[in-house]
Amino acid sequence: MTKKHQGGGRSLAPHTGGPVDEPNDTALRDPIALVTRVIASDDPSLDELVAFRRQPIDLKAAARNAKALQNEEFRLSLAREPGDDQGERACAGLQIMALSLVALVATWPADDLDQAEAKLTLAEQTGARHHRHEKDYVSSMGAMHARRLRWKRAAFAVPELMLPLGPTTPQGDSRGLAAWPLARFDLVAGLPLRGGPPAFAHTQSGNWVGFAKAAPDLEHLLQRARKMFETCDRLVTLAQRGPENASDLMVAAEGARIAGFLAAAQAMIWPVHNRSALAIKKEVVTLINLRGEIGDPVHMQAAVRHITADAAWVKSLPPDSRDRLVFDWSELV
Repeated sequence: MTKKHQGGGRSLAPHTGGPVDEPNDTALRDPIALVTRVIASDDPSLDELVAFRRQPIDLKAAARNAKALQNEEFRLSLAREPGDDQGERACAGLQIMALSLVALVATWPADDLDQAEAKLTLAEQTGARHHRHEKDYVSSMGAMHARRLRWKRAAFAVPELMLPLGPTTPQGDSRGLAAWPLARFDLVAGLPLRGGPPAFAHTQSGNWVGFAKAAPDLEHLLQRARKMFETCDRLVTLAQRGPENASDLMVAAEGARIAGFLAAAQAMIWPVHNRSALAIKKEVVTLINLRGEIGDPVHMQAAVRHITADAAWVKSLPPDSRDRLVFDWSELV
């Protein structure tokens, strides 16, 4: 793999200091819906699936924006007064947007070094990597926490062979030591400090509340995921017969698979709290368990599991709604 130039893909960076949006457009939009709109319907053509898979995605911008939104949610949560329902829902909107970007970074394959670096740095910033303990350390980690940590590590895993050596260490005559790079990509460079007053959400509270309330149709997302997985499996079977366009069929199959996992992630992220939504999410759990038996990429399966665990902490969800969605196949390493 060769390192592409910085910012060569479709950027998911904020344009006005706010969330993900298109140029000259300040509306809040689900970033997963933004990326998947290349697929016009739930019955896409072969060309649409190929175009979806081959579209350049700037995962570095997505990762940086996810971190910025997580920081802003933390600041806004500290600043809001007790009992401020409006502020709580605004925090939920920030969490949903951030989780959607995390799901996109984790699910999308690492096609080049930039995308691999985005995954690794986001994993580092979200705690997927724990420092090695000393010999006298006794772990007190519970089974559920350890399982979630394995999901997170697997979700952001990248092929080792595509990672060259990191930044060189300073030599005897080196200067600029105070700013010497510690990693290939500094995710938090230029972001407002995590603590302190809110940076922008306090002036857009109504917009974020509206975004948090604008949940998609979860039943449609479930059916879309099923249709995309069926399309993927059928295209793989057709490609294995050796037609002239077998390579395009495999690219389209991968596009359908990615779209299926992104639809599943969307269904698990949005904090709809009623019996119907819980039943739909349990069906998504069953569907992802089945994809584990089929042998889909581990990082895609882990991405949905990781997102589901984190989505349980969206501010607008009541505490008793957590840990109701348990995946059967969980021993990811």
